[in-house]
Amino acid sequence: MLNYQIKKHNKPDHGSFLIQHKLEDEELRIINEKRMKKLQQVIKDKELLKNKKEPLNLDDTTFFQTINKFPLILVDFWAPWCGPCRMMAPIIDQSGRDYQGKLLVGKLNVDENPLIASQLAISSIPTLILFKKGKAVNKVIGSVSRNRIDEMVKMHLE
Repeated sequence: MLNYQIKKHNKPDHGSFLIQHKLEDEELRIINEKRMKKLQQVIKDKELLKNKKEPLNLDDTTFFQTINKFPLILVDFWAPWCGPCRMMAPIIDQSGRDYQGKLLVGKLNVDENPLIASQLAISSIPTLILFKKGKAVNKVIGSVSRNRIDEMVKMHLE
């Protein structure tokens, strides 16, 4: 009686290679979709920034989302009863128009939004804080000249 042994060849398993390759392709497709969505959102945000002529009213619920959404935002912390705040308002608004497409101006009424004012330790108004990519990069308290605001903004323009 003859005894035959069947030898297995050490050939690569093409089926598992193809499955692995398909999985990698799917992962790349998902990564590319996420990147594309993120890029589309950046483009939308830049378009919104270009078209935004008036200050954006911020509140406790939208504040952090907004400062993280835009690359450069100057936030005016104010109150309606504050004389210096009312005096600064047109200067700040004009800065937003002059830097349209590069800078967004936001306004936060500290009386109506005490949570954010407290978290950022706003104890005197008017207070201007310049946020770049969500981080405070400059702060001025009290009435300041248009030149001071321009210096603050120009220092952080890209």
